[in-house]
Order: sequence, then C-alpha cells, then structure tokens
Amino acid sequence: MPGDPAIDLGLARERVMAATRELDGGAVRDVLLDALLVSGVDDTVTGVIMPVLKEVGDDWEAGRLGVVHEHFVSSAFRGVLGELRLPVSGPQARTVVLACPPRELHDLPLELFGAMLHARWWRVVSLGANSPMAAIGEAARFLRADAVVLAGVRRTAFDARMPSLVRLARSVPLFVAGEGAKALTDCPPEVSVLPDDLVAAADLVDARVPRQAEDAAATSGSRRDDDAEPALG
Repeated sequence: MPGDPAIDLGLARERVMAATRELDGGAVRDVLLDALLVSGVDDTVTGVIMPVLKEVGDDWEAGRLGVVHEHFVSSAFRGVLGELRLPVSGPQARTVVLACPPRELHDLPLELFGAMLHARWWRVVSLGANSPMAAIGEAARFLRADAVVLAGVRRTAFDARMPSLVRLARSVPLFVAGEGAKALTDCPPEVSVLPDDLVAAADLVDARVPRQAEDAAATSGSRRDDDAEPALG
C-alpha cells in the first residue's frame, strides 16, 4: 500500500519520540496505528519505527534517556504490531520461521521484518532470541515452512553453526540477516544474505517463494483471485 499524503511520517516519528520520552504508551499506540492503517507496514517501519529505535539508542548512549525508555519503546512497538497481526490462511499463505541463533538477543528488528512479511501474506512464526538450532530445524519441519530467516549481530553466530545452516538450507530456503550476516566472508551458496534495506529484503524473500495460487493460475491460465489481500501492506 503506498503512503498516503495525509499522513506525515516525519511528524508521526516526532510524536512517537515525544511519547516515548514521557513513557506514554497510549500516545505511541494511537500514532502508530494511524500510520500503519493509512501508510502501511513498510512505510511505517522504515519511516517511523526504525528511526525512533535509532534515536532512542543514540539518546541512551548520550545519557539523555535511560534503559527504561529502551525497554518501554520495544514493548510498545511489539504490542502495536501484535494487535494487527491477523491470522493468515488460504492457498496463497506461506509460512516463515523467524529466529535469532544462540546468544543473539536483539530480535526486535526481526519482529519488524516479520510484520512486513505478514503484510505480504506470510504466516509468521517467531521463535525469538537465543533460539537453539535444533529447535529452529524442528519448527521448520513441523510447520513445513516455506522459508526460514535468521538474524544476528555477530558473525560468529553464523560462522560457528555453518554446517547446521547448510543442512537446514538444503531442506528449506534459508535467509540470514543483520550485521553478523553481512560480515560473513565465505557464505555458502545455499544460504542467502539479505540486504540492509528492509523493504528490499522482504521483497526478496517474497519473490523467492511464489504463492501456491499464483503457481496454479500460471499453470492453468486462470485469473488469480485478488479478493484475498492482507489487512495491511
């Protein structure tokens, strides 16, 4: 969904930041819901949520904000996105497993990425931070996942587990993201490194696994049913 000129995302970002300083969860929720419903997930994540997270982090390092603000804004963002994550079903739905490898604790960017995939009609199953590789593989098998996305800030999070990653990638499309993934010097061809641009990364994952309904339409020549669309996009 393209951005609506009635929503000034710059102003929305300022209002969310001001509410974060005041620990005003109601104001954060109201502003984000307006932006999400009008401008869509992609624009709100890239134009409001990610810039606010960066500003909160910068202000914490400079001593202008405390750790309470970091925890508050993370919880507030998760809550709003959770409200809008409606069930995804039907032949067009695909399943993705999201996780951070062991000792990787920063899963909020991955959750935001999951919201962007959800808007592209993916069923998102998040295992969260510090997920054992065995659990990730088990989830992918049990769910018959169409893709797995792992995110980490340390290169060793991937280097140390490369044999496990390659085995997993042979059974399901596997994508890795974050600073740790970018730092890999010899990534095997079975494992795809996602770009920093979240929209481009979501488009890449989305294009890698076509919807079943689209495959059927391409085979039969019939028109795809366009009535089934995600609530947000």
